[in-house]
Amino acid sequence: MTDTSGTPLLVVDDVAVHFGGVKAVDGISFEIAEGSITGIIGPNGSGKSTLIAALTRFVPLTRGALTFDGVDLHRLRASDIARHGIARTFQTVRLLPDLTVEENVRLGADVSKDRRGAPERVASALEATGLTEVRRSYPGELSYGTQRRVEIARAVAMAPRLLLLDEPTAGMNQGERTEITGLMKQLSADGLTQLLVEHDVQMMLDACDHLVAMAAGRLITNGNPADVVRHPGVREAYLGRKWGADARA
Repeated sequence: MTDTSGTPLLVVDDVAVHFGGVKAVDGISFEIAEGSITGIIGPNGSGKSTLIAALTRFVPLTRGALTFDGVDLHRLRASDIARHGIARTFQTVRLLPDLTVEENVRLGADVSKDRRGAPERVASALEATGLTEVRRSYPGELSYGTQRRVEIARAVAMAPRLLLLDEPTAGMNQGERTEITGLMKQLSADGLTQLLVEHDVQMMLDACDHLVAMAAGRLITNGNPADVVRHPGVREAYLGRKWGADARA
């Protein structure tokens, strides 16, 4: 696992996102160490994807602060987030079907501040994600898991310091999930900080240095992954109040 000591790359401080009377996120705080993989777990409706949307300025904060490498993210426009070193993937595949794998990945490189190094970043992203041999293929010719890797490669080609992955293994079989977990570990070994939302708890245990657990918009706990999944509040959130009460007994 990555050494998570030192100055955090991202600080989430008392973040809240309310939509009228709906408190989608309500007072979340945690830090992300540079080079680490941090996961956010929680049942459906816990506010995980809303928090990712707030990080990328898709939704405004009701209160709190998001500080990335000393920069207040909510002083930026959504269009500036990528240029400040944050890239993301989405819950559903968003590739352009009429472009090849290489051309889709090139779109990410073109968003970067430095376009002069785009060809090298594309080649590096394709190699890092194991896509070099299919670079001239079209998305429709690829398996779902491979299409997901193309999305990750496109984000990596942006040369981000922080990669946000929203349910990167949704809809995958176990073999594909293992493949993506290995890819995330390799990217972390190469120094890329990652924050992911995922429902597969075992995958999060295998991949993450740090876990954040949410339910109903609130923070349950965060810390060492093994400790987080054993927390009675996390078990209760996933398996129901009676199970949680039994676990504490």
